[in-house]
Amino acid sequence: MEVADHYIQLRMTFSNVHDEEELHTTIGELAQHLCCTMRNMNLIMNKFMDNNWIQWNPKRGRGKKSVLVFCVPLLEVARERFDRLLQGNRLEEAYELAARLPFSLREMLMQGLQDQFGLRSDQGAMGRIDTLRIPQNFPFETLDPTQAAMWGEVGIVAEVFDRLVRYNAERQMCEPSLAVAWESNPEGTEWTFYLHKGVLFHHGRVLEADDVKFTFERIILDIDNPCRPLFGTIAKIETFDALTVRFVLHNPNFMFPDLMSSMCASILPRDVEPDRMHPIGTGPYRLTRNHPRLLVLDVFPSYFRGRAYIDRVEVWQLPQSGLMESVIKQDLFPDGQPHAVQHEVQGGVYMTFNMRKEGPQQDIYFRRAVQQLLNQQEMMDAFPGTGTQPAYSLVREHFWEPTDAEIVGCSIQQKRPETLESNTRTSLIRAEELLKRSSYAGQTLRLWVEDGKKMETDMLWFVQRCEQIGLHVTVVPGDPVSAVYHDEFGSCDLVYTGEVFDEHAMLGLLTMYTFQNTLFLVAMDDVWKRELDQECRRIVGIQDGGERLGALLELEARLVDEALLLPAYSFREEHAHHPSLRDYKVVGFGMPDLRRLWVKRKPDAKNEETSYPAYIPLW
Repeated sequence: MEVADHYIQLRMTFSNVHDEEELHTTIGELAQHLCCTMRNMNLIMNKFMDNNWIQWNPKRGRGKKSVLVFCVPLLEVARERFDRLLQGNRLEEAYELAARLPFSLREMLMQGLQDQFGLRSDQGAMGRIDTLRIPQNFPFETLDPTQAAMWGEVGIVAEVFDRLVRYNAERQMCEPSLAVAWESNPEGTEWTFYLHKGVLFHHGRVLEADDVKFTFERIILDIDNPCRPLFGTIAKIETFDALTVRFVLHNPNFMFPDLMSSMCASILPRDVEPDRMHPIGTGPYRLTRNHPRLLVLDVFPSYFRGRAYIDRVEVWQLPQSGLMESVIKQDLFPDGQPHAVQHEVQGGVYMTFNMRKEGPQQDIYFRRAVQQLLNQQEMMDAFPGTGTQPAYSLVREHFWEPTDAEIVGCSIQQKRPETLESNTRTSLIRAEELLKRSSYAGQTLRLWVEDGKKMETDMLWFVQRCEQIGLHVTVVPGDPVSAVYHDEFGSCDLVYTGEVFDEHAMLGLLTMYTFQNTLFLVAMDDVWKRELDQECRRIVGIQDGGERLGALLELEARLVDEALLLPAYSFREEHAHHPSLRDYKVVGFGMPDLRRLWVKRKPDAKNEETSYPAYIPLW
């Protein structure tokens, strides 16, 4: 351990003692605090004095205490040590040092991490190694493709695994991946896939049809698997040879190839016990380390679609309460303007209700009162210039907009945006009338809000509107990881969160209504889950793609009309990167396409010019 680490540990032990204040102690007591011998403690004290960090006036004799004075502030020594670790590319040790410090000091040190993210290109004995470092502020709970629900987890799954089919967002169609081709019978009840030859798993074995069979039988035979409803039409799976697999379905499913492009459909090897934190796939990157603070992906040189350019991807877990996006982005590009990539997020922010809990949210009049209070345009007017726009659907291309909510019996008539006249007073009057007709009895309700400054600011505005009509709401901040995997909002009544789709909007909606680990379905009761599942089974049996999308949008409109889904706004991400990073393209879930990303170094670049900043927004 470095002498600076000893000083930091000792200074934190006596945090109640001010700098330049006398502390009466003994070498024996100090040695106990540092868990070392008295002989080593004397050596350490000499080093402290060599650095002018302390004054030490030793006293001899039984019962006599020496005088210790700390001369240098804890932050000064910690920052110097932190900077040396960063300069030595020892990020993990720097992180551990910062994590030990009090909150205020940790925040000051973590500012120095911003220069470490982005892409580093280093020349060593093994040649040139390009490493992309990405910050993340939520821990990974699982990397099992059938369980993963957070966008960061799904982003890792996308790099570790492949699927039979991949969706081309630019052409808006499914294309071959692990399967070179597929076909179905006219009824859409049998689908046969023909596999690519010679595809290797990360552990060295060749992909076979039995691996595909294993992957999907693992899902459909497990009644508790959260993605089982997504593949609920599968009756049996047949393999004819090593490269041919057939799915026989209970019902027609003309969206089956699209389902095969879902992250949930990632193919696993049958000869390895699935490990939710250390998975094995066929993807362009293999997982080589998964530590609570650091996940490492190394390039898979034998990838069947060609080796990726970036050699290593490191995902660093940063303290949730500390380092925010603004800190990472601040002064990231001191030497000029970065290239910016705009990404319109598919999905959006919405409110729903905990339908598993008894309460006024079971009453449609109450839910519609909340719907009036969460007026999209009025929220945007309250927070101008935030890069958001009001949304009335979670599908980006279909942000239809109601102009007047006329209450006729129990229905709300929704019209087109051309005649929109936002009126705050009118929406509050409607909300108050609906609240009076509801079963709400004046109790204080709990509103679960996904962690984040913007989300919490939204809900402070919402709570103020609630108070104006006598609805009492208290905000409960929480993180989506705990909500999905540990039922964090089980005791709450309202839920304010967001959904991020990949670029396949139709599949995104279908997944939201059938994959049990989406926050929306976590909040739904069994009755609504069954109804959504049945309706989605009917929709995938529609042969025409346009009609299918229309049916899914009608289902979404019904949820809006029932005031179970209250879209609030959509948003745009801006990725910024150094001009030397080329082919920076944002794909599903807001992640860059790592297989396309490459570095254009100047021919005369000095060896030390090896850092290429990149800002990847955190959801």
